[in-house]
Amino acid sequence: MIIKCPECGHQVSDRAKICPSCGIEIAGMITRCPDCGEYLFKDQQECPNCHCSINASAPVVEETVPVASPQYDIAPEIPESPQPATPKKEKKGGHKVLWSSIIVGFVIALIIVFLGIYFYQKTQEENEQRAYENAMMSTEPAVLQNFLDMYADAKKAHRDSIIAHLEAFKKIDRDWENAVASKSKAALQLFIDRNPGNIHLPEARLIIDSLDFDAAKLEDTMESYQKYMDSHQQGNYYDEAANAYDRLKEEAEARRRQAEQDSILKAQEEAVLESSVE
Repeated sequence: MIIKCPECGHQVSDRAKICPSCGIEIAGMITRCPDCGEYLFKDQQECPNCHCSINASAPVVEETVPVASPQYDIAPEIPESPQPATPKKEKKGGHKVLWSSIIVGFVIALIIVFLGIYFYQKTQEENEQRAYENAMMSTEPAVLQNFLDMYADAKKAHRDSIIAHLEAFKKIDRDWENAVASKSKAALQLFIDRNPGNIHLPEARLIIDSLDFDAAKLEDTMESYQKYMDSHQQGNYYDEAANAYDRLKEEAEARRRQAEQDSILKAQEEAVLESSVE
């Protein structure tokens, strides 16, 4: 039968001479607790599992029957008193195995904790690196500010770069506000040239489009409208400028035709006057 070695806890046959793990003698040395069924050494006084008494009764001393004296005058032989069996000390191997298991479990728990902390910190560092790279590629100041709010303990070099990048965006915003407030085409064009790809560029071009059309209307000539149409072929006021150009062209053509008619009438009048004089 396969049992658990009372000394080391490894499985062993109850007929094995010794335990192959710890080397303690097994065959003929093992008994079973009548209360809990735990296997233990026969010389133990109590079960290490349930602590019930195994060999509680005192060792029995056999009585010696005196031998009758023979017919010869010889003193009878007095038998020696049997010596009580000395109980062996209880095995302590089970406690050693228990403490070894506790220590091993504690060490494994520490390793798991340290590994968890290591992988958590590594994951946080990787997340911070990705967030930093995304923020540096973004053109939105809100993304940069969000990085500073979420990663207060980020690397100093990363935070310094983000702060400098954010300050640059703030300066661009101030330049934009100043350009709009100036209502100057030159200031707006300078903002466009200095900040390619900025989110305000479409709005800046719309404002320039409006300023150029206002200037064309103020001059109100075919040349001014043509200049606007050449500069803003996709402008918001292109059709309006084309209509104004056509209007002025028709007016100029009408004036030209009127001048020709006036010139013909005048020539006819002069011819009549000359013929009457003759």
